[in-house]
Amino acid sequence: MITLIHGPAELLRAESLAAIRHSIAGDPEMAELNTLRLDGRAVTVSDLRNACDTLPFLADRRLVIAEGMLARLAAPAKGRGKVAETVETGDGVEDAQLSPEVAKGQAKMLLAYLDDVPESTELVFLEEDMAGSGPIVRRLQELARTGQAKIITCEKLRRNELPEWIRQRAALRRVKLDAGAIADLAEFVGDELRQLDQELIKLADYAPHRTITREDVRRLVPATRAASVFEMADALGMGDGATAGKLMRHALDIDGEQPLRLLGMIARQYRLLIQAKALQAQGVRPPEMARTLNVADWTVPKLLNQANRHTFVVLERAMARILAADEAIKTGKLSDREAMDVLLAELLIGA
Repeated sequence: MITLIHGPAELLRAESLAAIRHSIAGDPEMAELNTLRLDGRAVTVSDLRNACDTLPFLADRRLVIAEGMLARLAAPAKGRGKVAETVETGDGVEDAQLSPEVAKGQAKMLLAYLDDVPESTELVFLEEDMAGSGPIVRRLQELARTGQAKIITCEKLRRNELPEWIRQRAALRRVKLDAGAIADLAEFVGDELRQLDQELIKLADYAPHRTITREDVRRLVPATRAASVFEMADALGMGDGATAGKLMRHALDIDGEQPLRLLGMIARQYRLLIQAKALQAQGVRPPEMARTLNVADWTVPKLLNQANRHTFVVLERAMARILAADEAIKTGKLSDREAMDVLLAELLIGA
């Protein structure tokens, strides 16, 4: 069987490959003995063929992994000759960048060999990005339609897909999460699935016999420390001075946030409010609004609720005050803390 595993989601690629590796032998040591990984930056079709034609050792099948080979053949270096340039990569591997003529010849050889891969070999092409298609990919698609090959696409998840993925992954890791914990992981870790999985493992170890709460997530997951910053921005949007002030002091004094970063988050919030208000005036529906603003669907009602509390004039004046605070900090007119305190007061007075 020939399998193409491709896409930007590294965790999904790794797990798809692990499943194939497990299928060739239940014993991990025997699977290891019958696995060969070829670096696509330097491997030739002859190397690949020799690896695939080798018989398995004390097993029915062997696994040959060619990583990055198709991308290299699809994007040859400029110039003529057998090899246009050899580049020493950061990990000490020499990357042989093929000329267009040689790449074309190698691709033709590989295309011909796809029909000759032994049944005893699981050949896996592992690619991070397969934008577009060429003769090899088209042939793999043809083979997939007849069951002679398989194509596994590992795309990153969309924002609205993350909560369900987190729920399913949490069940796999035997950890229970409440709705707030799931929301924070989705919002602040995002589509980095490998990191999400590692954080779930850590949370499972932290509280194996109870439901994980938002407070647990914010205590243990570094990325979610930004949550209090987002809450501060929301409090400003709602005109809640007491909450905004408390969260600002916590972010500066406890979390060690940099004032300019806080300022950037506040600016982002007011910019989103202006854009949301403008899109609403144009009759844009919430799902399309979420795509335009590049935010999660569930945040749109919250943004509109805040935006409708202010006029365009008030929101634009707030942006001007944020810019003035940025200038005051950078020019030394005010200390970081003084500038933030003045800005907080001005934003709340103008709300």
